[in-house]
Amino acid sequence: MTLFRRLVLLVAALLCLPATALTAEVKTFAVAPFAVHGPEKYQYLSQGVQSMLESRMNWPGHLTPLDKGKVAARLAKAPASEAEAQKALADIGADYLAYGAVTVSGEQASIDIMVVGKGGKKWPKNLSTKLADLIPAMERTAQALNNEIFQRPAGPASGKGEGGQTINQMNPDFVVNQTSENQKVFLNPSFRYAGPSDTPGVWRSQSMPIVSAGISVADLNGDGHNEVAILTQHSVETYVYKDRQLLPLGRYETPPNLKLLNISTLDVNGDGKAEIIVSASYFKEPRSFILGLEGNQLKPLYKDIKLYLNVAAVPPDFTRQLVGSKGEPKELFVQGVHNVIFSGGQPQLSTRLNLPSKANPFNFVYLPEKSGYKVVLNDDKDHLVVYTAKGERVAATEEQYCGSAIGLEFDPLMAPMDKPKSDYLWTYYYIPLPMIVANLDKDDRSELLVSKNISLAAQFFETFRTFSQGEIHSLYWDGVGMNLLWKTRRIKGTITGYALADIDNDGQKELVVCLNTWPGATGTSARRTIVLAYKIDTSNVGQPGEYGIDQSGE
Repeated sequence: MTLFRRLVLLVAALLCLPATALTAEVKTFAVAPFAVHGPEKYQYLSQGVQSMLESRMNWPGHLTPLDKGKVAARLAKAPASEAEAQKALADIGADYLAYGAVTVSGEQASIDIMVVGKGGKKWPKNLSTKLADLIPAMERTAQALNNEIFQRPAGPASGKGEGGQTINQMNPDFVVNQTSENQKVFLNPSFRYAGPSDTPGVWRSQSMPIVSAGISVADLNGDGHNEVAILTQHSVETYVYKDRQLLPLGRYETPPNLKLLNISTLDVNGDGKAEIIVSASYFKEPRSFILGLEGNQLKPLYKDIKLYLNVAAVPPDFTRQLVGSKGEPKELFVQGVHNVIFSGGQPQLSTRLNLPSKANPFNFVYLPEKSGYKVVLNDDKDHLVVYTAKGERVAATEEQYCGSAIGLEFDPLMAPMDKPKSDYLWTYYYIPLPMIVANLDKDDRSELLVSKNISLAAQFFETFRTFSQGEIHSLYWDGVGMNLLWKTRRIKGTITGYALADIDNDGQKELVVCLNTWPGATGTSARRTIVLAYKIDTSNVGQPGEYGIDQSGE
């Protein structure tokens, strides 16, 4: 055979090969032993999770694991930090390194996974599942990692558009209402979806040994990054997001006879740092205070403020302003909500806001629209009532929203000089959770983000305010009433607060949800706080329910 003929045959053979065979570069990866937090009997999960992740990330021809012996010789335990992981990656000579931790509580397992690559790239994942469902959960997570790193095709699944394109649902953990005939998302919110917390779009914090009553996210120290402030029964706790955890900063304790009602943040003194505004009650009288974060310490800037305080976006330009009202023993709030200014070094009431007579600093929000705004009020039965700017009541929801367990005792029928006995049957007003105005779908109408607690007992017992599960709903004004746009899947636990803020400082806002775990009605002393953050993909979204093609991958 002549040399020319051999060359012709070789070229022909090469042309017959798939294009991927000519260009594919096989990458290598390693999986470190996982740290295990839990009872001694579950320490086997360290190597078990390592082996499971290794086998399920293996993609022949694209991604292959390094020799286990080589990895074990240089990587005996999980890296303690991202910097340590990058150093280990360089030492073993792989393209990618996966590591993390397993936390076991009862029959539940929470797994945090981080994959780092050369050049500083990283792909974090976390999941929470029953121990019995650990293997399928790991399979889904490994598939998600391969998809993000190498665009590895997934098996047949729902949620695909024509030509196999992914339909943008803003976040896979949101259930979207079908509001138009040609809508590309067809999940019906009439169904009850119990969503997993191991979806790619949800971050879950560690379990914290506090019982929360509210949350706010803002830049508290002026460094250009947001911190997290959590309200508890008798303290304010601050945290910073780092390495996919909330690390504690400053803590401020309050006297046991001070009832903490609400937490919000605003730069009240113009120093470039947001202050923490806490509304509180002292024997049925307002006693609010304002804190500033200095270093790792929370220091009171204003104390014993005889006003109920909150922050609201006020028309006509809907800038966030400090608002408040005076207290009244029988009716709780003196009628009228006012702007709050600082005069003589102390907060003082200023201009009265245009609001319905039953408004107080905690139960209203202005909902912008083309012709001005609507006012949405949360009444004392947790229904949302809609008013025009002129105060005309136009709609009310049948469902209840924003319910909390923070109640103030009052009785408008009690005589002024009466002293109630210890078993006196009080009436309670419950401070509602926030109503957040947003425009995530970038159309000409605003949405209202509110919580909805799910509790059969609460439907029959007015004072039963501890909820085992809930959802966040996005509502919009459709010209007749408040209609559902989307909602989160069912969240296990009692929702105590939420915010729309950039908690991880990546430049994109997340839906941040604070909740207390639910150990059952008889185990409330064992409650803990967990924070969830939902990534929101706002690329290619249109009118309510009309979502475009291709997710941004956030």
